[in-house]
Amino acid sequence: MELNPTDKQEKPDLAKPLRTTHVRSMQNLSKSELVGFVELEVGSLAVQVPIRAAEAATELPLASFEAEGDNCAILVRGDTSSKAVEVALRNAAQEAVKHLSKKLLN
Repeated sequence: MELNPTDKQEKPDLAKPLRTTHVRSMQNLSKSELVGFVELEVGSLAVQVPIRAAEAATELPLASFEAEGDNCAILVRGDTSSKAVEVALRNAAQEAVKHLSKKLLN
């Protein structure tokens, strides 16, 4: 049985890009204290990456992006209000964008 063309309902084209921004939240990397989130633009996506406090270590950077499977976070070691941590946080965010670009856009 064929449908009359006037009886057909318009279906959205799911292959067309949407005009809205999608926001994805990445899961926790660890159970350390949540400091906040940084929202990164990855292509047309806005991805929220958690920022977590980590134990201070002399050999590690003040902030670093860490990924483990589907989980990722930026780990901050030290006072989050210091200029040195702020610079390290920016560098970690750049690493996060590189990693997420490869993972989400390919």
